This record gives sequence, C-alpha cells and structure tokens, in this order.
Amino acid sequence: MTTAAVVATAVVVPGAARPAQAVDPGTIVAVAQFALQAYGYFSSSEKGGMTIEEATSRIIVQINSTRNTIIAHLDGLATAEARACAEHHLLEFADIEEFSLSLKQRWAQDVTSCVTLINSLWSSVATLSAKNQLGIALGTVGPIALVARAQARFSTTELKTLLIGAFERVQQRFTPYCQATPNVSEEYWQMNPDPSWVYAWYSCKPAPEPPHWWENVGDYSVYEVGLWHWGSPVNYPNWQAVIDGSKRLSAASVAEAALSQLRA
Repeated sequence: MTTAAVVATAVVVPGAARPAQAVDPGTIVAVAQFALQAYGYFSSSEKGGMTIEEATSRIIVQINSTRNTIIAHLDGLATAEARACAEHHLLEFADIEEFSLSLKQRWAQDVTSCVTLINSLWSSVATLSAKNQLGIALGTVGPIALVARAQARFSTTELKTLLIGAFERVQQRFTPYCQATPNVSEEYWQMNPDPSWVYAWYSCKPAPEPPHWWENVGDYSVYEVGLWHWGSPVNYPNWQAVIDGSKRLSAASVAEAALSQLRA
C-alpha cells in the first residue's frame, strides 16, 4: 500500500506487540507555530499588508510567548557556535527598533551569518537527530534574519531563496516511511486466507541516518483495525493521519509551516 510519497509494507510478527515511541511534541509544535506566524508576518510586510515595523513588533510578541521553549531547543544544536549565535540573536531581537541604522546593518549581517552557519552544518552532522535540531532551528532564526535585513534596508531575496531551499531539503529528508504489523500469528493466514479485519500497528517515521539505525525521530504509531489478506494490508483508511502524526514529531512540520509562508 502506498500513500502519498510514503511506502507501506507488511511485516508479520507472530503474537508480538510493537509499541509506539512516546515522543513529547510540545517543542516542535511551538516552533512550527512560531515559524508559521513569523514567516507570515514577514511575507505580509513584503506584500504591503503591514509595515516592516509592524511585522517586527508582532514577531517580538511571538518570541516573548515561546522564548523559553525555543531556547530549550537551541541547547541541542550541533555546535556551540550555532547555539550561541542563535540564542544571541533571539534575545537581542526585541531591541532592534532601538538600534541605529548602522547597528541594524551590522546586526543583520551577523544574524544572516548565523542562518548560513546552521544551514551549512546539515551535511556535516552524522545523525538524523542532529539534522532534526538544525531544521527546527531554521524555523526560529530564519524569520529574524529576514526582518533584520529588511530593517537594515538590505535585500532579502537571496536569503529567502536559501531558506526555501533549506526547508525543501528538510521536508524531503523527513518524509515519513510507513509499515504495518498485524497482531496475529503466521498460522492465522493459513486458517483465514480470505480478507479479514485484524488489529495491527500502523507506524510511520523518516528513514534513519545510517549507520544509526536506532534513531526514532518522528516515530508515530497507532493500533487499529484494518482489512488484511495473506499478511498484507488491503484497506486501512487512516494512513494520512499516521503520516501527519509522524511529521508533527519532526522538523517536517516546521519546514511545512515555513514553506507555506515563504512560497506565498
């Protein structure tokens, strides 16, 4: 069974449970919501829906409501330099309206460098967990850099293009792949060859970063009834809900939120 770009395969595990990984989605949900709002405010300022000053003020409000959650995430970034630059600009952004134009210009260059640093680390980190951290971080620092450049009267075109490319890469890397595991023995199919409704675990997660096969980033499972025939799923209507559940537990949700505004 194939749903969207997701591969679903059947694996028979006689009588064995395959419990879902318990992942707290709170931080990712908060950052995805921040990315949706912040990139949206910047996009609106580009189109004349609000001034860049209004966009800045609204992003500051969003930062104030999620700062602790975002900073807690930044602690997991791959390098001390990336952590320091991201946290530094997140904290100082609230004062940008007080900066002189020359200071805004230096600050905009610094935060642009922070974004490019985080983006450049993607190919050097070894695990999916590290890539997940970088993808989420771009959701927080990216809109700050765009607004800072606009405040400094710099072009935002190249940075916006870089961010779109980066988020497309994140989105592709965290595409969920799915499998279904029925909770019956192999002998069951010999006794019940016709299609029958059985309980099974339906699970989705991004492919791990080899050789780190133990990674469970974005691992989401449900235990529900589906129609099966000879060990293969015939009809399970809720694949999309499982796919969406996986995305909410990884940087995929942040990338989708950002791209929905950057491409608008």
